[in-house]
Amino acid sequence: MNHQTADEPGMEHPEVTATGLLAARTERLSPLYDAAIWTFTWGFRLGAALLLLGIVMALVKQEPLGREADPFAEVIGQVRAGHASGVIDLAILWFMFTPVVTVIVVAATFWRLGDRRYALLSLVVLAILGASIALALNR
Repeated sequence: MNHQTADEPGMEHPEVTATGLLAARTERLSPLYDAAIWTFTWGFRLGAALLLLGIVMALVKQEPLGREADPFAEVIGQVRAGHASGVIDLAILWFMFTPVVTVIVVAATFWRLGDRRYALLSLVVLAILGASIALALNR
């Protein structure tokens, strides 16, 4: 009888290791990581650009800035009127909503990958974020 072991030529079977499983899962979730990183990166960049624009406007127009943000309903009116404080308030709102958009992207990507459990858990996180933001805006 010719018994071959896994170390002998001709006996090829994949070795299952923790590192291999982690690498496979990481590769499978790569679209999720890419989407979340892209959303956070561009959300931060756009928010920083808005904030910088508001600061430059305030310096150029020599406008004083408020000590607290205007109520949500008044921000767009302030931006349309060309007030630097409105642009800065918009940047603050942008920074608040960037994580919300990221969680939506993550939930949608989990759903598309077929991972319904994590998609639903992401929606729970979204509900918590939404409630927190609503409480903060309705002070």
